Amino acid sequence: MPSLPIYDMKKEKVGTLEVSDSVFAAEVKPHLLNDAVRAQIAWRHENKTANSLTRSEVQASGKKIFRQKGTGQARHGDIKAPIFVGGGKAHGPRPRRVVHKINKKAMKGALVSALSLNQKQDRLFIVDKLELKKLSTKEAGSCLKAFGLDKALVITSNDGDNEKFFVQSIRNVKGVKCLKPEGINVFDVLKFRNLVISKKAVQKITERLSHA
Repeated sequence: MPSLPIYDMKKEKVGTLEVSDSVFAAEVKPHLLNDAVRAQIAWRHENKTANSLTRSEVQASGKKIFRQKGTGQARHGDIKAPIFVGGGKAHGPRPRRVVHKINKKAMKGALVSALSLNQKQDRLFIVDKLELKKLSTKEAGSCLKAFGLDKALVITSNDGDNEKFFVQSIRNVKGVKCLKPEGINVFDVLKFRNLVISKKAVQKITERLSHA
């Protein structure tokens, strides 16, 4: 098992933590990362029901609005043409279903690959405790500055008042997304590149992926 340093919120080393090879030091499989990201993007578009009416679906008179010649106007057939107010929409949104299937085993492998990639590229930082005694966006932001980060995915258990103060504060910091261990996913890990995880969250993630 590789031993990773544990820091406090000022990036001072306070110890080490042995992490699971099968979760944080596994082989990185790019094809699983690709499949997982495509699947997550597809899920975001699932059940999109926006539907604009086309010219043939608009309820209006089909009578020709003026004679074909002699008016100096274009030769319109009816008022349902897209250029008229209340007419049909040309190339508007239509209901669609985007499907990209991926099974649970492959999704687990993709998440393990993403975590292992961050660990191997030194973009995974384990913090002993992510806590604040009061709400303070400034103090939460100073934690990221200590690590030299302006963009990061923060994973914390959000247990107890002090952790909740930190979570509520860090959410106000630009370029940061905060998730619970249960919500960690491939898309966000790759998008934010840098991963800041509390020691307790590492244990929960290891337990989740070891028994998935």
